Amino acid sequence: MKLIEIVNARDSLQKLVRQDLPLRLAYRLTHLTDAINFHLNFYGSERMKLGENPDPERLEKLENMEITDLHHERLKLPIRDGLVLSASDVKMLEPFIEFYEEGET
Repeated sequence: MKLIEIVNARDSLQKLVRQDLPLRLAYRLTHLTDAINFHLNFYGSERMKLGENPDPERLEKLENMEITDLHHERLKLPIRDGLVLSASDVKMLEPFIEFYEEGET
């Protein structure tokens, strides 16, 4: 997974974190977001070092950094009424969340 994928998913993950979820899922989501926040903090500090007008090659190298230590199972989240996410949110969350229709196995 590339670092930019984590960065791009940040807002969608924050939106999901603010939703009321079953306790088991919310607990697992906190562990996932803790791991993701480590990488977001790294990106933020490295991005600041590059300044306002970064060299495009250095920025691309940072954004395309391969993240190999984010070992996680995709969380399984039932598609249900009351959970509000945009289609864009769903797309951004797909590396982290497996959405499924209730009743499917």
